[in-house]
Amino acid sequence: MSHFLKLLVLGALLLSGCAAGTRFESAHPGTRLTIGDRQATELPAALKLPSKSTGQHEFMAEASDGNRLYGILPLRVNGGKMAASIMFFAPALFLGGFRDVFPYYQFDVEDGVLRYKTEANDEWRLYQPTTAEQERARAYFQRN
Repeated sequence: MSHFLKLLVLGALLLSGCAAGTRFESAHPGTRLTIGDRQATELPAALKLPSKSTGQHEFMAEASDGNRLYGILPLRVNGGKMAASIMFFAPALFLGGFRDVFPYYQFDVEDGVLRYKTEANDEWRLYQPTTAEQERARAYFQRN
């Protein structure tokens, strides 16, 4: 493969999907969401979050009554990005990341769960943060 073509593919890889648009909603009105060092946002909201090669997106969802749910967003591995990076330029895995957010998340602070899915018409997958994940996210927000 020519040098130019490799650079073209690498550039497209880095530009495509470095940040993914995601729809965040709540099972109950009045929930506010904070992800990492971003400002709290009232749900529903559409946000763009960067892909991750390492680390997580810590979150804190706060219901209108003040109850909170802490955790880390489930991420999906983008096999296309990973394969292209390995084939053309392995360090791109760490530059652009290969773990993306899902397109849809729903927070349910009352039940202590987060639901997520890939397509709008898919069934929700259920994620309940472990105690360790909750403590890690709580500590992150207490520090910041």
